[in-house]
Amino acid sequence: MNHRAILLALTVPWCLLVAGRAAAAERYEGQAFARQDPAALLYRETHWLFEQGGVAQHVVLYRCPGGEAFARKRLKASPDEPAPDFEFHDARDGYREGVRTGGTGREVFVQTGAGASLQSRPLPSAPGAVIDAGFDAFVRTRWAALSAGQSLTVPFLIPSRFEHWRFSIAEARDGVVDGQPVRRLRMKVAAWYGFALPGIDLAYTPDGRRLVEFQGIGTVRDRQGRHLDVRIVFPPALRGALVPDGEAAAALAQPLVARCDGGVL
Repeated sequence: MNHRAILLALTVPWCLLVAGRAAAAERYEGQAFARQDPAALLYRETHWLFEQGGVAQHVVLYRCPGGEAFARKRLKASPDEPAPDFEFHDARDGYREGVRTGGTGREVFVQTGAGASLQSRPLPSAPGAVIDAGFDAFVRTRWAALSAGQSLTVPFLIPSRFEHWRFSIAEARDGVVDGQPVRRLRMKVAAWYGFALPGIDLAYTPDGRRLVEFQGIGTVRDRQGRHLDVRIVFPPALRGALVPDGEAAAALAQPLVARCDGGVL
């Protein structure tokens, strides 16, 4: 099994289905670079965070370097929910994955391409499990222990496998990202074969409230279907803008392109 498939769910930020009119939104940006070539911008992420009816909402557009959106993620959860419903869709090949709640309970679904059938299975039970962007909520609620150097283990859902994998989070240490002080953490598979799989390095603000940098195998793939090894940064200058409430709804309706011009996407 390709280790990149194991880790594809662990990229940063994430999205949500909007019903009706959204509240005022906060918008921020992420920039994804090739880890082996820090000057090579691979894609951008635009995030909208807002609240509707007391429920946290998050919409993400993944954009080509030229600005066109090629993928979207939707996510809906109660505030600080570590296991939210979500859906990710990449228009370049039609890949979809996510978790949804229906009349018979929650299920995981995956569609490997535009011509493939949608597969779904009941969400497996795993006490304390984390799903997609819920990882940020998990980190915030356990920040004191993690920042103090404690090692924690958590089941993380891998939608493409229809199962949870246990990851350890440890190695807390101080650092600096683009002149900004951060607290670094490292994630890796908590199994005897974990040494053979690449880890994921995360950098948060010292209070644990904001992800500043992600380094590892991400969700987005290149034209050959290989998951990209990326460094994603979230510059403070591109965070925290308050925008009209219609922007998030427009992001959900924006057409996605089937190909980025140039580059590896």
